[in-house]
Amino acid sequence: MQAQEDSRIIGARLRTARSLWSMAKKATMPADRFLSRFFFQNRKKIGSRDRKFLSETIYNAFRHKTFLELWLREVLSRQNRVERDEDELFCILAAAKLGFVSKSLFEELGLGEGVYSSLREHVLPPNFVSSSPEETLAAVYSFPLWLVTRWTGRYGVEPTERLLKFFLSRPLLSIRVNPLKTSREKLIALFQKSGIASEPAKRSPYGLLIPERNNVPEMPAFREGHFEVQDEGSQLVCQKTEAKPGEFIWDVCAGGGGKSLLLAAMMENRGRIVATDIRAHKLDELKKRAKRAGAFNIFPTDLNRVNELAVTKKGFDKILVDAPCSGTGTLARNPDAKWRMDESWLQKFPAEQTEIIEKALPYLKKNGKLYYATCSLEPAENERVVEKILETHPEMKCLPCGVSGESFFRLWPPESRTDGFFMAIMEKTQ
Repeated sequence: MQAQEDSRIIGARLRTARSLWSMAKKATMPADRFLSRFFFQNRKKIGSRDRKFLSETIYNAFRHKTFLELWLREVLSRQNRVERDEDELFCILAAAKLGFVSKSLFEELGLGEGVYSSLREHVLPPNFVSSSPEETLAAVYSFPLWLVTRWTGRYGVEPTERLLKFFLSRPLLSIRVNPLKTSREKLIALFQKSGIASEPAKRSPYGLLIPERNNVPEMPAFREGHFEVQDEGSQLVCQKTEAKPGEFIWDVCAGGGGKSLLLAAMMENRGRIVATDIRAHKLDELKKRAKRAGAFNIFPTDLNRVNELAVTKKGFDKILVDAPCSGTGTLARNPDAKWRMDESWLQKFPAEQTEIIEKALPYLKKNGKLYYATCSLEPAENERVVEKILETHPEMKCLPCGVSGESFFRLWPPESRTDGFFMAIMEKTQ
């Protein structure tokens, strides 16, 4: 009786997953926002176990999309009569790969012998034939072939495979303690009391890594502003600014304010952070987060009115341009993004990034520093943009900021175990 009931529950979840997948793969918004909106709209009908099943199945579908599509074709080729549509079959395969569908239930569904174990062990279908190493990598690690080809041409096959392997894995949950309200040691102790394992991040003194999936935003400590969810790489970029109490800083592309909040903590709430973003609605989110965090030196401002501020007329000590980019360094955390991007992005973003820096530079003090950062791995968005700024602005010079004194600071995901990041520091000499 229990087994039958479980089968009915799994069946209902799979039907919902099928409906979600058919919408999510066409949605223009990122998968995390799409799922958050769906769960909020259906919060009275969908419990925590259902949310876990649905969210992880959809994320797994994006993460292993090519691999699962190959197995979908294999399954369809073995069946004389197909009783389910392709989206439903695809979601069954995605859930089975996670172990959410048992082997016995999978076999009851008549999806072929040996398929279940091959899914779980990540073995390609027997009929798969590759014409190149790039095509094999694209199939095994579920990445667009154009992007794999681009990276193997730049890094070589083995480094690209290490990168793809990292992106295929589910990242640890990275959080950042708010030193305005607590310490990392106290937060570790609090998590321990709540039965949540955590470990200090290796590089960021503010970071904590949580190995298992936990809904930490539901904890009272989160609602009280003791911590934020923030990738360790993003924390390290903030630390590179060496923000000090009393400074005047402009966070040009503040977004939801993750970096502004850490800068405020580093400044001990003294000085001023002007936060702007082309997406004005993002600043509403920042205002709520700043209030929760007890960060009182952040001033969200209309981007078109920055020049009216008194501090702007005096000039900023530091300007942070965490520019819009392709996001190629974040594909472990955002597996759906790899299917939304195309090569035209890599032509569009550099012009936009350069324009943002150009507009910010007049407001930088003499001897002030501009910090240019992206979460992209692409030289066109990183080194080439910096080179263009230095060519057209002789008053700017690049300061070494790499770990070993290199010109630029980089985080390579397979080594750092973080999102990929790039940063350059430019000083205004006259």
